[in-house]
Amino acid sequence: MIDYSFVGSLSPPPIIMDAIEINYRLRRLGKTQTGIAKDLGVRGGVVSNVIHNRATAHAVALHIAGLLDMRVEEIWPNRYVFKPRATKSRAPNLADPTAHEEGHMT
Repeated sequence: MIDYSFVGSLSPPPIIMDAIEINYRLRRLGKTQTGIAKDLGVRGGVVSNVIHNRATAHAVALHIAGLLDMRVEEIWPNRYVFKPRATKSRAPNLADPTAHEEGHMT
């Protein structure tokens, strides 16, 4: 029986990218981890750790994604997710001369 559940969906099923697949695609492009490390000025271990999802180095991941013509989120869907920081309330800056204007601070 043929599975037609994807018919009518707007996007194709997600591509599973593991380290083997990433390295395979890079090698098909003539790229090596060592070459990528030299291009970016980082150690080879950094590139390997990013590919194997053991470390976060956004510049390396972005470069690899660009080589593979993909988005970082497609290769590492749970690794590079934007998480906005909570805003912190700030105490008034006492060195700021405008903070001493009439009506602000005494």
